Amino acid sequence: MQPTIIENKVFKLLGCVFYGDPFHSAKEWTYENEISKLWVRFGRVLEKNYNLLNKIFIDSKVGYELHIEPKEFKETKKYYVMVAMEIGNVQEIPLEMYIKILPKANYILYTTTVGNKFNEGSYIYNKWIPENGYQQAFPYIIQGYVEQRYDPKTGLNNPNNEIDWYIPIKKIELI
Repeated sequence: MQPTIIENKVFKLLGCVFYGDPFHSAKEWTYENEISKLWVRFGRVLEKNYNLLNKIFIDSKVGYELHIEPKEFKETKKYYVMVAMEIGNVQEIPLEMYIKILPKANYILYTTTVGNKFNEGSYIYNKWIPENGYQQAFPYIIQGYVEQRYDPKTGLNNPNNEIDWYIPIKKIELI
C-alpha cells in the first residue's frame, strides 16, 4: 500500500461533536460506543435540516470523522470527536452543529479495509512516516467514509468496507 500525499489542504467541516472518552461504555469499533451514537445524532440533524445542508455540502456522499487529541489527552484519555461533512461557503447552520476549519496542511492519505485497519495503520505510523522523513504535524487524524466504498448498512460488520485516513504531516526538521 502506497499512500498519497495531498498538499496544502484546508478541511472545513460541519458536524456534531463529542468530548470525552468515547469508549467508556463500549469498546472501539462497535455500534454501542459514543462515536457510533454521535453518527446517529448527526444523521438525525442531517435529516431534519436536509434542505439547508444539502446546499452547502461539497460532497454529500462523503462523511468524515475527526479525532483531536488535546494536550491533556495522555492523562485523561479524553479527546474530541467530530462527525461531519465538508462544506463550502455557509451563511447559516443548525444550532446543533459546529464548524471546524482545520489548519492548512499536507496530508498522507491512505485507505484501509475495516478488516485490516490496524495492520495498515501501524505500518503507516511506525514505518512509512518516519522512513520517508515525516512526522505528524498536528494532533489529529481524519477518517473518510465514501459512500461507494463504505456501505453504512453493513458498516463495521463488513471487513471489505473501506476507510480513508488523513494524517497531517510535515517534514522532519533537522537541527
